[in-house]
Amino acid sequence: MNTSSPETAVRQTFDTVAGSYDQNGVEYFRPIAARLVELAELGAGEYVLDIGCGRGAALCAAADAVGPDGQVVGIDVSAAMIEKTSADLRRRRASGMVVAVMDGAHPGFGPGYFDAVIGSNSVHMVPGLESAYVRYRTLLAPGGRLAVCAPASVLEPEPRVFGLRSIAAASARFSVSARVYPQEEAFGGAEKAVADLRRAGFDNVVVRVEDVVLRAVSPDQFVRWTWTHGMRMMWDTMPAEHHEAVAREIAAEVAEFATESGVFEIPSPVRYFIAR
Repeated sequence: MNTSSPETAVRQTFDTVAGSYDQNGVEYFRPIAARLVELAELGAGEYVLDIGCGRGAALCAAADAVGPDGQVVGIDVSAAMIEKTSADLRRRRASGMVVAVMDGAHPGFGPGYFDAVIGSNSVHMVPGLESAYVRYRTLLAPGGRLAVCAPASVLEPEPRVFGLRSIAAASARFSVSARVYPQEEAFGGAEKAVADLRRAGFDNVVVRVEDVVLRAVSPDQFVRWTWTHGMRMMWDTMPAEHHEAVAREIAAEVAEFATESGVFEIPSPVRYFIAR
């Protein structure tokens, strides 16, 4: 069992999963990142900071949006994640993107450097969010935007995580982190997040909740996917003797979402915040 601080546990988890994060074919993180970039209304030539860039889902979408005259800087607290993403960019000979190991709570850039700060499925894990929002605002040029998102907790009619009751039950039973769904809403919930953003100096705060369809080719592929991102903390906390039974429960529920084409499609709500 991991008894380290929540921040250290997050970093260690993402170091562990860096090689497989968003790599096993389950469609989830990239559609969310693409939608976040769309909502951020990035324009040609803009400079963008991507907090918690992971393996580059939002990083690459943002680079496409700002074009050759813009730049996207991706930061992540996980050195292993940055190493993998940097190798990806070199292999693709990608331009307009740079990545660095950096704490998302304290980005080391000067005031007014960026036109937009974005974070897809990442910023909700940053400690001290109220203070972090203030720092993000100082990084923005006049008229700059903050765009962040995370899965929305679903508590009614019963708790669900990634659209599934089985994951909610397992996370509630075995997770030690208060920031694992459904125990706590991401960003402290919409009302708190809007208030925090306004206190930090943002206005025109827009909140949207939209379903993202999580797609897998098999229940087993979905279960393997849960080991490759933040849910790995749940598995690492759970006593090993429970792994097989929980995996069976998750796979059985995923099977309920089979489509005629043989793909398994699970609607999962995501909450987006856009602020200026």
